[in-house]
Amino acid sequence: MTTAPTSMAPAATVLLVDDQPIVGEVIRRALESESGVHLHVCTDWREALAMACRVKPTVILQDLIMPGMDGLDLVRNYRATPALANVPVVVLSSREQPTVKSDAFVAGANDYLVKLPDAIELIARIRYHSASYISLRQRDDAMDFLSHDMRSPQTSILALLALYRTEHGTLPPLLERIATHATHALELADGFLHLARAQSEWRQFEMVDLNEMVIDAVDQLWEKAVSKGCQIHVEAPEATFAYFADRLLLSRLVTNLLDNALKYGPEAATVRCILADTPEGILIGVEDEGPGIPAKESDRVAERFVRLPSGVIDDESGFGLGLAFVNFTAAKHRGRIVMNRTPRGFMIGALLPKDERPA
Repeated sequence: MTTAPTSMAPAATVLLVDDQPIVGEVIRRALESESGVHLHVCTDWREALAMACRVKPTVILQDLIMPGMDGLDLVRNYRATPALANVPVVVLSSREQPTVKSDAFVAGANDYLVKLPDAIELIARIRYHSASYISLRQRDDAMDFLSHDMRSPQTSILALLALYRTEHGTLPPLLERIATHATHALELADGFLHLARAQSEWRQFEMVDLNEMVIDAVDQLWEKAVSKGCQIHVEAPEATFAYFADRLLLSRLVTNLLDNALKYGPEAATVRCILADTPEGILIGVEDEGPGIPAKESDRVAERFVRLPSGVIDDESGFGLGLAFVNFTAAKHRGRIVMNRTPRGFMIGALLPKDERPA
């Protein structure tokens, strides 16, 4: 019996990692009548990672207990491998304890089945997870295509304008305006790509040195600050500040905040990058000397593709992708975005919990 019409169900490539050959035989028999389901079996955990990279599964069935290896360590290895980071993993185990199931999901598993599962249920879960993964891959392919198509014309326009500037020294006002719009479109494409990928990918959490991360982010924006006559000051504890987080997301959060401060703040000003342990939580923020965002617009500014009213910011683009990314990253770490007017200007940042681990 199949769980869906085979003409409608997408093909699934299943990798079973289990040291017991009998389990492989039972699952093979359960799937043998399923059209478009291709099963690969690995009985040696030392070969699992390489085999997964080779067969490119759309679902991995992972045994929890294997000789010489904890199955959850393999799940973590899948998540740490770029080619496998988003492949659905279904843990197979003889244990039904809630704590064991919780550990599996924390390690990165997508599902948990007590073996040996009923064939109908197994097939349904394989079909569901495989179809979801294939849909995600197709979306990523489309996103890459759209991102390339959005970027390429703008990059070509800017290259031609740079060549004109090299030959003639300055651009006429009309060409300067074209350069401004092309730059905005390119930044929008990058912002869309970063936000969409962050929302769709399973991210790896680890202990992160926040001091080091903040300094690295400041270094990335140093050249832009110099070109605007600005200085970036880091206000952070001297001691190492470790936090369980997604390094890439938090680093991009800081660069987005710094980029916004330099873009919308006044020239020849001081921008402060703040890392602080406050009573409310861990604050990662950026303060500039500009007027900031009016209180009535603060609830909208972190939404995607929001254009602020004329005069709120001194810029024609006004799209909120940068702050939408900050908002998403804060929520991913069980925190929230914060915006405060200060004696020196305006601060935007993320307030993260001290003790809770991210979802």
